Amino acid sequence: MENEHISTIETSPLRPPVGIGQANAAENQPLQGRGKKWRPNKRQVLIGVLLFLLLAGSISSVVGYLMYNTYNARYHSDLSQAQSGVQHLQKAEALLSTWSQKSLDPQVAGQAKNEFAAALKIFTGLQGDVQSIPGIAAQAPVYGTRVSAAQHLLPLAITAAQAGIAGSDMLNTLASGFHDPLTPQGHGITQADLNVVSRDMNTLDSALSLAVRQVNQLQPADIQFDPRIARLVGSFHKNLPLLQQWLTSARQLLSVAPTLLGVGTPTNYLIEILDSTELRPGGGFIGNYGVATLAGGRLASAHITDTDLLDGPFVAAGHAIPYPPAYTWFTLVPSWNLRNSNLDADFPTAARYAEQNYTTEGGKVAFQGVIAITPVLIERVLTVTGPIAVPEYNETVTAQNLIARIHFHQLGDAGQGSDLVPSPDGHSSMRKRFTELLAEHVLEHIRHLPASSLSRLLQAMVTGVGSKDMQLYFDSPTAENVLHRLQFDAAIQAPAGDSLFVVDANIGDNKANSFITNTLDDQVSIDAEGNAMHHASIRYTWTTPGPIYGNPQYQDFLHVYAPPASVLLSQNGWQARGTSDAFHREVWMGYFTLNYGQTGTITLVWKVPAAARKDASGWHYQYTVQRQAGILRELNLQVALPTNANVTGRWGGLTPNAKLSQALTKDLNVGVSYAYK
Repeated sequence: MENEHISTIETSPLRPPVGIGQANAAENQPLQGRGKKWRPNKRQVLIGVLLFLLLAGSISSVVGYLMYNTYNARYHSDLSQAQSGVQHLQKAEALLSTWSQKSLDPQVAGQAKNEFAAALKIFTGLQGDVQSIPGIAAQAPVYGTRVSAAQHLLPLAITAAQAGIAGSDMLNTLASGFHDPLTPQGHGITQADLNVVSRDMNTLDSALSLAVRQVNQLQPADIQFDPRIARLVGSFHKNLPLLQQWLTSARQLLSVAPTLLGVGTPTNYLIEILDSTELRPGGGFIGNYGVATLAGGRLASAHITDTDLLDGPFVAAGHAIPYPPAYTWFTLVPSWNLRNSNLDADFPTAARYAEQNYTTEGGKVAFQGVIAITPVLIERVLTVTGPIAVPEYNETVTAQNLIARIHFHQLGDAGQGSDLVPSPDGHSSMRKRFTELLAEHVLEHIRHLPASSLSRLLQAMVTGVGSKDMQLYFDSPTAENVLHRLQFDAAIQAPAGDSLFVVDANIGDNKANSFITNTLDDQVSIDAEGNAMHHASIRYTWTTPGPIYGNPQYQDFLHVYAPPASVLLSQNGWQARGTSDAFHREVWMGYFTLNYGQTGTITLVWKVPAAARKDASGWHYQYTVQRQAGILRELNLQVALPTNANVTGRWGGLTPNAKLSQALTKDLNVGVSYAYK
């Protein structure tokens, strides 16, 4: 944004200064004889005035001519320098825009730093040049306006360049430390690196504070002679809270980074491998789990194992974990365990229960958090690595056949061995040894990927966090609060305004979910008082054939989360199982079954009081539709405003009275502002 502040210097030619060089008339009067009182007559006064005007006009013409030539030349020289500085800033911006594709390449940050440094040198020189201009020149028409604007805008450009240098240094440190993060050998992140990042962050923080003061000190004339400046200043004020939040979050994460990254002492994370074909509220049945150990931000080791090797011996010894009262609807197995610990769609809750059940069942590793991944994320990884050979089973696994081959070896005719007998390497059970070996081959393949592919892999993980195909939880309250503020915690949200979250749970003991098509239609009408009336249908179509390895009937238990005080007016297509409140939401529950070849539809009608809010600028309706991890649902949304409402703004792709249709690949936030005609 600061780049364009400097680029607003105009290229119009300088107009000659007018009225500069006029002297005080008294200073130009002739010296009089001493000791004699002299009184000028009218003629002498007139001659004196004429001589002064002639002299003043001559001086004004000469000075004006000299100033025009001197400052016009300087103006164009400075303009050329300013344009060069802007070009350096633009190059730096272009380099940093590739960070998402080359986020593990330290050279990108180094090149950006060089461009920022070149811009800083130019702008610093220009500032000295502008400060050397005599004050009288700043009063000249046109030229004076530009001098004044440059005096205010150059410090802002210098601040931007300094911030860019600090930011580039920080990115370079992180990129160098995290380069090849899945390779155990290497530099990694050290405490010294974190100290450097902290220093650079302090510089960024100071630069932002200084930029705020500099923007606030801009004069009306500074932003009026070019409309781009006004737009950029408005954008700066609009984005300032987000920038400040980012810096606050980054500083808080930095305070716990040694623990999170295993700096000094290795740290461990519980890995949940979710089977979304047997859906649970948290994204899928936890068929396998693992322990990932980080040392200096690098993956030191990782193995996955069958959850039955933990759950089975615990039950065989006569132990049992009772279900919490909120989970009495889950009747698939008589007692609780790790593999069914994610019976809440709120991942922080499910993750804490997973750690708790792991420890209760005899797990010995102390964790700093939980990471859950769905098959979709693994498929994205395979698009980066390419096909993975599993020579022990004479198999080749691709993104297209991943689920089918895993199920074939675990549940199909090729399935062999017991869940309770460890594999020869002790990492998993005999029945799930194929899955364990596949994971090891994938990890080994990743460790030999080129840097360009590692960047694609990192991008797939970032996308996975947004889609909830990779869910994160940190035991550190500080780190978890940062995830929550950024809405990366996969929690059940309680947003202002309207909201909806449909959560399915497969309780039929089969793998049917990958063959069922899911659709959500919601027609919303808002009345004159801002109340929202919903007519929603939740549709399930099972016409795709395929092996489901279990009960031929699909059995589903649903939770539907709506805003507090919502009133359910009618419900059809399911067996109602009561209402409750959880996570600051109104919750409606129901059960239904579906057979192959059928389509089942659940219809719900409810009212949300005061869903639209009024303020001085008008009415505002915001609607959040959350996505459940592990399920792809097609959304068809239509919002109707009162007949005499006039749209004043909208966001998220919502067009009132028109249907918004898209796959719900992540949480959706849409809205509309309106006023009455």
